[in-house]
Amino acid sequence: MRCPRCFDDYEPGVALCASCRLELVPAEELEGADGAPPTPAPPRPDPEAMTPQHLGRFHPTMATEVLALLEGRGIDAEVTTHDDHTELAVAGRWRDDVRAELVLRWDELLESLDPDEAPGVLATGGHAAGWFDAPLGGHIDRDGKLVVDGPSEDDTDGTRTLGPAMVLGGAILAVSGWQVVEAPALVLAGIGLLVLGLFLPR
Repeated sequence: MRCPRCFDDYEPGVALCASCRLELVPAEELEGADGAPPTPAPPRPDPEAMTPQHLGRFHPTMATEVLALLEGRGIDAEVTTHDDHTELAVAGRWRDDVRAELVLRWDELLESLDPDEAPGVLATGGHAAGWFDAPLGGHIDRDGKLVVDGPSEDDTDGTRTLGPAMVLGGAILAVSGWQVVEAPALVLAGIGLLVLGLFLPR
């Protein structure tokens, strides 16, 4: 079975192409008159790859450095200026690569700062001074490419564990207050935490 758009081969029993989401057809129906497989159609544009996605929150001085790096790569960026930081967003297809490059080159960017501006940036502290939501870790994928973890704002499932954690913590607090220390205030606090955790979205 093959996809009529990208012509990828699939095992019997698979009904849809994983990337094109089209129904598969027998390979014989797609072969040309000479028996050779046809040339694949150009891939459909991925709207998510072109949509601006959050790159990071930067000290204004470092935002200028990052924008210069992006301009050198020919990558457009959306800039949102706030009182104490600048947010940058780039097309989704570039975001992970740019993040990985920034992680690897952040020390170089800091060293290239003007001596008068560097103390203000370094005073922000953190493991990547001047990058307020810098990735805390990463890994090498199967292609040998560095993939860095996104900031917590990118994690849509980040709040899913808060409710259950509050329920568990409230239950432990209530039982401890009732059985171990016999403190009614602790029992009430535990019950309140438990009820609050039940109403948080999951």
